[in-house]
Amino acid sequence: MRLIAEVTDTNLLHRSGAEGLRFAQESASGFPAAGGIGSPGWRKRAADIHQAFVARNLSPGGSADLLPMALFVDRLGV
Repeated sequence: MRLIAEVTDTNLLHRSGAEGLRFAQESASGFPAAGGIGSPGWRKRAADIHQAFVARNLSPGGSADLLPMALFVDRLGV
């Protein structure tokens, strides 16, 4: 969620324009603001965001591609 909220995901931008990107970023930024996975009901909030993305045909592919790279760099301790 943090990547979706912070990154200008060009896949979202290309497929859904600035409005779709903005919606995705705002939706995703609300997740950690509400406590993320450390708060009660987090699975439902995540599922609700997912359903909203599906309904709008939003696919944060750029953020998805960045996730394994971020985890790899984190493991390196760089």
